[in-house]
Amino acid sequence: MKKPLFSLALFALLSSAAVAQQKPAVTPQKPLTYLAIESDHLIASYHLGVGFLKTTHLIFPTAVTYVDLGSGSIIADKAQGAENIVKVKANAAGFAQTNMTVLTSDGKLYSFLVDYEKDPKVININFAGTAGNGASGGAVALASRAAPRHSVEATAAEVSSKKRTLRQRRMVKDAIVLGLQGLYTADDLFYFQLAMRNKSNIGYDIDFLKFTVRDKKLVKRTAIQESELTPHYVYNGQFTSIPGTRQLEQVYVYPKFTIPDDKVLIVELFEKGGGRHLALKITNQDILRARVLSVPPSTVATR
Repeated sequence: MKKPLFSLALFALLSSAAVAQQKPAVTPQKPLTYLAIESDHLIASYHLGVGFLKTTHLIFPTAVTYVDLGSGSIIADKAQGAENIVKVKANAAGFAQTNMTVLTSDGKLYSFLVDYEKDPKVININFAGTAGNGASGGAVALASRAAPRHSVEATAAEVSSKKRTLRQRRMVKDAIVLGLQGLYTADDLFYFQLAMRNKSNIGYDIDFLKFTVRDKKLVKRTAIQESELTPHYVYNGQFTSIPGTRQLEQVYVYPKFTIPDDKVLIVELFEKGGGRHLALKITNQDILRARVLSVPPSTVATR
């Protein structure tokens, strides 16, 4: 009885050795290699300190075509009526360091590392060249206009006096109402009739209001690809505050445009030195329903 058991054990041992010999040899993987970035390929970053109660202005030599923010801790916007000025401020006090990238029409890239400063001492930086003494301003590239300003003003004033035609396009937050009252088109221009109402007893100081086209589905703030629109003219743009229980009506004028179905137009209103920020969404279907204005021949722009 012992011999068969010994034979079976020997057979199993020989079989496992044969299988082991048939296994292909494992080829060792080569370690990953990385190319070192040479110093002449590096783009240095400027240090920028921004505050919550102060706005910092950056003046560039040519028009700004793109602005990207590393996080929502800072707010950046092109200055109204100027193509080459970006204004930046903190969206929250004491934020962690973030970054900002600006591209200009001459193909240059400006990189910034942005830190919070409670009371920044430098709030105007001129990249367009020396500006003489410290009190002098840099050169401003004014936004081009598609039509004579007086005709646009007259049409915008007419739009401002019209009754509301869009009843569901509004956003309410912290007793502040931002609504699109009406949308009109005339002479290849859009007229957005906005109403901002302060239902609280605390005055609302407007930092800025901007229109941007962005993707409907946003994954991260750092991945937002947005295109900001620059207005040709803003009716009542000189008013920058809304007293308690009062209302402000403005008309923003833009060259006509449409947006893809996967994108949306966002109207954002930011409070200066406060946190009452609102965002109103407008779809391409809303834009396509813009009403045609009957503009008298005397006010139609000549080309």
